[in-house]
Amino acid sequence: MRRWGLVVLAGMLLLAGCSAGTPAPPSDPFAIDERPATAGFYGELHRPPGATDDPIRRPAVLVVGGAEGGLALDPLAAALARKGFVSLAVGYFGLPGLPPTLREIPLEYFATALRVLAAQPGVDPARIVVWGASRGSEVAQLLAVDFPALVRGVVADSPSSVVHASSPSPHVAAWTLAGRPVPWASVAHQDDPRAPGATIDDDAVAGPILTICGGADALWPSCSFADAIAARSPRVTELDYPAAGHTFVGLHLQGVQAPGVAARVAAAGGRSQANTDAAIDAFDRAVRFIAGV
Repeated sequence: MRRWGLVVLAGMLLLAGCSAGTPAPPSDPFAIDERPATAGFYGELHRPPGATDDPIRRPAVLVVGGAEGGLALDPLAAALARKGFVSLAVGYFGLPGLPPTLREIPLEYFATALRVLAAQPGVDPARIVVWGASRGSEVAQLLAVDFPALVRGVVADSPSSVVHASSPSPHVAAWTLAGRPVPWASVAHQDDPRAPGATIDDDAVAGPILTICGGADALWPSCSFADAIAARSPRVTELDYPAAGHTFVGLHLQGVQAPGVAARVAAAGGRSQANTDAAIDAFDRAVRFIAGV
């Protein structure tokens, strides 16, 4: 098996280094700031036009990014809102009032955001999907396992099927639950979809899972991880794009002109046109998946 450990660590550090210390303004006029002092988490809530007056309740999406930190995937939440879903992009480190690094982040933090999302006008609280990209895919799956009443479906974008350590420390937990570290894969096993003691219990996820991966992913073997997720759960739909790289959907929606995106695209792998084509197709299929939960 190809060894990915140093590639993963170097790639994640690059991604983290490209995040901005100050969040960009909301990308649509219907966005609402959510901040730790008032909401208990840092995020941007996006409502489709007319959502507050619509009597029909629809699915909603919590968007969780990866080791880049901040709210880099806010454009994804905005794009999902334009498709009719109330969406909440949540940051968990690298923003004011949050930890500076991906280290010992409580899963309860995301559960708070899920409850706020479920209470929004026009949202069906029984049809919440968590879209987690890269390290965020760990969060999405863990939330579906540990908070099943809050999560109906999962989009695991450039996923892992195991829990990784803190970034940048390999000796500290990335996530905690009830104050205890969530077990993570050692450096020796972090590229192993069946890493001892660190695999995610996807067969315990009651709802459907959509995985999105690129065969040219330069940061970790996301398609092998996606296959492992599918092997554990009969409710998985796999989208595999052989020539695409890592988190190509979110990078496409951010736009190559956004600060740091060009460097992150280059580090993530895949051919430019293949990434674009894969992003458009995967986003459209994911929208249909979310509508059907």
